[in-house]
Amino acid sequence: MNTTTLNDLMQVDHVIRVDGDGCITDADGMYAPELMMETDDDGQILDSHERAYIDEVKRQGWDLLTGWTGQYSYHGPIMHSSEYVGGHLEDHIRETPGFYAVITVECDDDEAAGWTIAYREA
Repeated sequence: MNTTTLNDLMQVDHVIRVDGDGCITDADGMYAPELMMETDDDGQILDSHERAYIDEVKRQGWDLLTGWTGQYSYHGPIMHSSEYVGGHLEDHIRETPGFYAVITVECDDDEAAGWTIAYREA
């Protein structure tokens, strides 16, 4: 019995492919988007920074999954470092064919703000 979780398979910047049957394979030759999140002078991410980040990922042919974080009153794409790919998020990914990659949300102040999942239709 294979007990590998999706969280184990989705290493940072490693692109996976989910087919119509929910089978997961490596997406050889496919690369995760490369992004940098801007911050204000205090190191805070403003709505305008997040919108620019989302626009940049779209220019690279990807989308970001949103609404999956458990952070209080936040429904954007950035997951807290304590969160993981499991539960309903894992179910959603396994049921939605396409390419997926966990990427670290790197900021221009050299601090990571968390992580996100990039998605691209197959």
